[in-house]
Amino acid sequence: MKLFSIAVAVALTAGIAGARTIRVGTFHKPSVVVAFYGSPLWADTLKAKHAELAAAKKANDTQKMQELESWGGASQELAHRQLAGEAPITNILEALAPQLPELARKARVVLIAPDLPYADRTVQAVDITDLLLDVLHANQRTRDIVRDLPDKRPGH
Repeated sequence: MKLFSIAVAVALTAGIAGARTIRVGTFHKPSVVVAFYGSPLWADTLKAKHAELAAAKKANDTQKMQELESWGGASQELAHRQLAGEAPITNILEALAPQLPELARKARVVLIAPDLPYADRTVQAVDITDLLLDVLHANQRTRDIVRDLPDKRPGH
């Protein structure tokens, strides 16, 4: 029985050692939240909403004005909750979705995940936060804010 246990342990170890390393892109969520809400992408969204609000005011469409003002307040509240880690960043990931395949190719990762609470040794976590900041066209001011965020990324 003892010989069988040793053989199984050796086989399992050999299987793990021979397994291909899987590279997974991870990122610091608060950094991406700050960069997203400071990005040209978000500025374009706000510009479109401001134009809608101006048109609603010109048309005296009070219902549309209220909807847009409510959207603005809800968006600001969501951003605060996301930065605090109290809300998912689904809207940000959806906005970034078209760029993620190219980003993954550039980082040589097969998967992008905001959290990786556990991975065995066949998984290599690759921090892609800086690449996401590049995709969001983060300026130096945004990068300075990100650098000073609490709960910094490992190694930063």
